[in-house]
Amino acid sequence: MRDRFELATTVPTGEDCAQVGSDNYSKMARLEAEVFRDQIYRVFGEPPANTDIRIKSCPHDFGSYLDLEIAYDDDEDDSCDWTFKVEGNLPDKWDLEALEQLRAGGYTIRG
Repeated sequence: MRDRFELATTVPTGEDCAQVGSDNYSKMARLEAEVFRDQIYRVFGEPPANTDIRIKSCPHDFGSYLDLEIAYDDDEDDSCDWTFKVEGNLPDKWDLEALEQLRAGGYTIRG
């Protein structure tokens, strides 16, 4: 059966992210999410059939924010294994390719 797992982030665990309400939040948060999704695919490989990472908009009192979620098939061992491997081992930092993608998109690297 199809299930979803929210990663509760759009950036590596040790990186700052765009803040809801800040200038260009929507553009920068979308860029972060797309680049991090690409990095996850580089680190963990292409997901199994019926498994993918989606960008999700989440309503909040201060405005909508973005999150990444993995849509997977909980009846398929390879789908579950990939999902929980990603969840338990999220990258801590942007990789070089991600940093290049962010800079090309006009993103200012913080920290």
